[in-house]
Amino acid sequence: LLAWAYFTICFRVEGLGRRPAVETGDVPAPPLLTSSVSSSEDEESSSDENENECFEAWFQRVCEAVKQNDPTIDELEIDCSDASSAIRFDDSDMLSLMEAMRENRYVTSLIFKHMPIEGCSAEYLKQLLMNSNSITSLYLESVTGEGCMAVALALSLNPTGPTRILHLRDNSIDDLTAQALALMLKSNRSLYELRLCHNTIDSQEAASNLSLGLMANRGLRVLDLMGNGFSDVSVSKISNALAHNVTLEFLCLDFNDFGTYGTKAIGSMLQRNRHLRELHLFGNQIDSDGAIIIARSLYHNNSLKSLILSYNNIGDTGLKALGDALTVNTTLTKLWVASNGIGIQGFMALGQCLPKMKGLEQINIGDFYDMTSAEALVQGLESNTRLSALYLQSPICETYSCGSCPVEDRLDFFLTNEQEWQEFAAVPICSILVVVCGTGEGKPTSKRIWCTRCVIPHAP
Repeated sequence: LLAWAYFTICFRVEGLGRRPAVETGDVPAPPLLTSSVSSSEDEESSSDENENECFEAWFQRVCEAVKQNDPTIDELEIDCSDASSAIRFDDSDMLSLMEAMRENRYVTSLIFKHMPIEGCSAEYLKQLLMNSNSITSLYLESVTGEGCMAVALALSLNPTGPTRILHLRDNSIDDLTAQALALMLKSNRSLYELRLCHNTIDSQEAASNLSLGLMANRGLRVLDLMGNGFSDVSVSKISNALAHNVTLEFLCLDFNDFGTYGTKAIGSMLQRNRHLRELHLFGNQIDSDGAIIIARSLYHNNSLKSLILSYNNIGDTGLKALGDALTVNTTLTKLWVASNGIGIQGFMALGQCLPKMKGLEQINIGDFYDMTSAEALVQGLESNTRLSALYLQSPICETYSCGSCPVEDRLDFFLTNEQEWQEFAAVPICSILVVVCGTGEGKPTSKRIWCTRCVIPHAP
């Protein structure tokens, strides 16, 4: 069974190999193709040729529709992950797409997945992007060859073009491609969101090139570098490059491979950077020393609002340092520290700090199983006037039936307003206890909210 395309509000060439359940638009999909198993190689070869010819004829009709500026087509996705081996998206197809896009005004998003883009195809893609007046979003996933370099060069040579978002995922970005990306970062003034996720950017030279580009960039607001295997040295270079950046608001370094040394550079960056709003450091090797470094930076930082530190190893000492810092820092409103090897001493220290915190509104503390920790948090929360949500994974009351846990009885706080209740009640949460706290003014409202193990939040 082969599939081809569908038109809705956006148009996709998806799979190049699956017939959609519903087909609309003026370009019909080619007829259903079947092939029987044959011992004759000639018959198999003939079947493959017919299959590819059918695709080519259909794709030309697609390109003609794009060329005619059909206003219902605003996204084009080419995904070869499930394509038949007989289907080939080759140089002639990319050339046809380039020519079709030359005068197009409606296609704003291009997506390429699981396919080679090399040689002439890469050059045609570069020309397409250089001449386009409509493409605002680009996504390349598992693209081999020079596709990523072609995109970077195009955005360098068209620095004021329409492209605002670039997402490169699961590609192999070598030193030359990283150099091209650096050139793009230096010259392009339109791009505001760059996501380089789960690529193999593991050389120091590549990290150095990216850092040089980031140091000169004055347009990015979102930078996502998740899952690239960055070491301490690489993270240090990137952090130093962003120390005086005046536009970046979101930085993600989740699932990399750095520890205390890299965290030291991040802490130094936080002390000097006055514009970053959200920092994600999920799933690295940050220990208590690293947490202390970040905590010290929070005494001097007045811009960061969200800090994600889950799945590291900050321990009791790290949580205490962060808690102490947040009695002074009034800007940070969201802190995630789940799964960090935190024990009784850490939660007791946090409980002592909670009454003095004036900025924190949401905190995820993850697992805890003992009553001593719960009592410390309860006492701290009773005097806290700011916190609106406390997230607990694996509640300590597993031996109690729903509604009879003494700790849950103590964590009986009221919602501050109807809007907050609506937000939390609309989100299904599994194995997380969400306690929505009150204002500390002793004025209960008519609605309370509970979410215990595997229960969607609800109002009793």
